Amino acid sequence: MRGTIVAAMLLAAGLGAGAQGYQPIDFNLLSNFDYELPDPLDPAPKTVINVIPANVKALDGKLIAIEGFMLPLDLTSQGVSMFMLNASIDMCYFGAPVRMNEWVLVTMKGGKRAPFTHLATTVKGRFSVGEQIRNGRVGSLYRLEADLAEVDGR
Repeated sequence: MRGTIVAAMLLAAGLGAGAQGYQPIDFNLLSNFDYELPDPLDPAPKTVINVIPANVKALDGKLIAIEGFMLPLDLTSQGVSMFMLNASIDMCYFGAPVRMNEWVLVTMKGGKRAPFTHLATTVKGRFSVGEQIRNGRVGSLYRLEADLAEVDGR
């Protein structure tokens, strides 16, 4: 009984993300390993030899919540339907290069659009882990089909 009351209090305080079905994760977990792509100037596609750690692979298919900054890929006056999410605003707007495991490709679910912002945003949805190959090259390592994107502190 006491555990139920504590869980209800955490949920009411917004601290029970796991209880809502979304596991909170962060970019420290996702980027805490070396992942190097083959030479992008070499015209012959190469197999990536790096391995994704088991604890990161275990997130594939899970509902997660992650905080980061948007770099819009599809922006209209109604908002953003696809964007890159990464840990630092410096990586988005000021040209600091990011490694493949330092960003998530986010697509809003069901035609939804999120409001575009420069502020930290928490995105919740179903997470996919693994190399997505396009034209023989790794296009993304992480993808998120987002149920919602909330500007933090609002």
